Amino acid sequence: MVIHLLIDPFESADWQVEDWHIKFMLSERLLTHARKQSARPNWYEDAQIATTWHELITTCFHSIQHYHRTFHNLPVVGDRLFNEDTGWMIQDRSIDGDKMTITFTLDS
Repeated sequence: MVIHLLIDPFESADWQVEDWHIKFMLSERLLTHARKQSARPNWYEDAQIATTWHELITTCFHSIQHYHRTFHNLPVVGDRLFNEDTGWMIQDRSIDGDKMTITFTLDS
């Protein structure tokens, strides 16, 4: 059973900052890493990798949430989340005001 396709945005109803929904996408580099980790021919459907990475991305969301609570703004492109030296970095950030959604693309 597939819980999440790795190529789709990671999202949760709980991932909100103020009235904005937060989503996460994986960079090409992280998707390539996932493809190499998976033994499945349809690597993007690998539930074990999706579950593991969802946990890391949840940690990234908590970093964003704490940062916003402290500094009253959101991290920007180039900031690292969850670990200053080895955490995933924000590669890109897109904002959809109509849907009140901010999508962060993460890279290693």
